[in-house]
Amino acid sequence: MKNGFILISILISVCILAACGAGHYSAAGSDAGTGRDAAVPSVPSKKAIVSQEELANYSPEMKRIYDRGVLRVAIYSRNREPFFYGDDTGTLAGIDVELAADIAAQFGVGVEFIRTAQSFDEVVDQVASGQADIAVSKLSATLSRSKRALFSQPYLTLHQGLLVNRLKLAQLEQAHTTLLETIKNTPVKIGAVAGTSYVRFASERFPLAEIKQFQTVEEMMNAALKGDITAIFYDELQLKDMVENNPTHSIALQLIIMKDQIDPISIAIPPNQVQMLNWINLYLQINQSKLSEIFRAHGVRTEGSD
Repeated sequence: MKNGFILISILISVCILAACGAGHYSAAGSDAGTGRDAAVPSVPSKKAIVSQEELANYSPEMKRIYDRGVLRVAIYSRNREPFFYGDDTGTLAGIDVELAADIAAQFGVGVEFIRTAQSFDEVVDQVASGQADIAVSKLSATLSRSKRALFSQPYLTLHQGLLVNRLKLAQLEQAHTTLLETIKNTPVKIGAVAGTSYVRFASERFPLAEIKQFQTVEEMMNAALKGDITAIFYDELQLKDMVENNPTHSIALQLIIMKDQIDPISIAIPPNQVQMLNWINLYLQINQSKLSEIFRAHGVRTEGSD
């Protein structure tokens, strides 16, 4: 594995954007492959012509992006279908890939993906340090991360949830409380993927629990099935796909969605780049129907969708 940044570059025009989302891919929780070898087609794309008068209104950071001709986008190195992954041809694909490509196209430049981060926290660090212009990487906007970077309004809002080992749960004393309250009030072991926001979320939601960190979703699932941990803590999409892709696991594991706990998925922007933040937020506001189409193409239902 090469050291330093491994830059996967694409210059993509708006006309090919729809082709990126063809097909639906399951196993959103899969860690199979790091995705670093995923190739992306290089398509000649002219930089949008911008007048000197318009350029004068750009912030220095936005002008540098335009002068460079590409938007550098940080994405976590491991696959997270359907957000980013190498498809059957080895091409980088997914919701976040299409979203980032369209953001770049509407900005008037190409897009370059940086996929060297070993955790989601490291993705945020790459943006905070200026190594990337933005991050579109199924990132949870958290209070902790917001101390290092700016976050857009959410482009997707998920709920937090648990996948609980039924046998371990049956061994807990419930004393006329709900299953969730029982877990919250008992010193159980709860699994979360290392380097994700769910490590911090778990310690906040379950103060009595011992939080066990895992490097991959598969390792965490195996621990839950064997009873080494009482529950897996993750977002609803990850948890539902863990069960749907392994139907027999529903015999041993029970899904609990926490409707009162949200996980806002947002775009990260370097600190102090307020103009870029405002531009990204406006992009998200005026492209809601396009975002809905991208989500539907990948089998993700959003609130208010059919």
